[in-house]
Amino acid sequence: MDPIGLYIHIPFCASKCGYCDFYSETSQEGKEAYVQGLLEEIRSYRAEGVSADTLFIGGGTPSVMEAGQLVRLLNACREAFGLSGECTLEANPDSVSPAFLKEVRAGGFNRISLGMQSACDEELRTIGRVHTMEQVQQAAEAARKAKIQNLSLDLIYGLPHQTQERWMENLAAAVALNPEHLSCYGLKVEEGTPLFAVKDTAGLPGDEEQADMYL
Repeated sequence: MDPIGLYIHIPFCASKCGYCDFYSETSQEGKEAYVQGLLEEIRSYRAEGVSADTLFIGGGTPSVMEAGQLVRLLNACREAFGLSGECTLEANPDSVSPAFLKEVRAGGFNRISLGMQSACDEELRTIGRVHTMEQVQQAAEAARKAKIQNLSLDLIYGLPHQTQERWMENLAAAVALNPEHLSCYGLKVEEGTPLFAVKDTAGLPGDEEQADMYL
């Protein structure tokens, strides 16, 4: 059997973004119990003979967890799946400190996926993000100082009132941080989210405008 890729979901967030339909909780209770449950499930695969070459811990917001908890999950995956390749941790700019980044890097995470989303503070506030562009820059710098050599930035296009010019400015700001990878997503308004309730008056770009941004 060929090696698989592992994904672990961390369902905790400091706050809920207006566009997000992933499962998450803003309550910070139960983190360690959740880690223990994950460790039990991961260890149950030890005798299955399944190997993995990549790990992605996403969410939610994995960086609201303690660095030690995330490293324990990584180590358990190594033991159960012989994990040896790329190990990615998703993080928000407002919830990573230099000490946190150093600890997760020392623990084996060799790639950080940073939720930048936009370089415009006004756009960030519109969609409920609690970080600023300054915090994105600080987080990227801290990642490099922590010897993380593989940095990915997430960006969203098609945001409320976003123009093609603004989107190009966001891309330029992201490229200026010299990431190894960019993940650019078109905004999809999901039913049941706060943004869906105001989608008709939110100033969302049309399909053709989004297509131009994609190109």
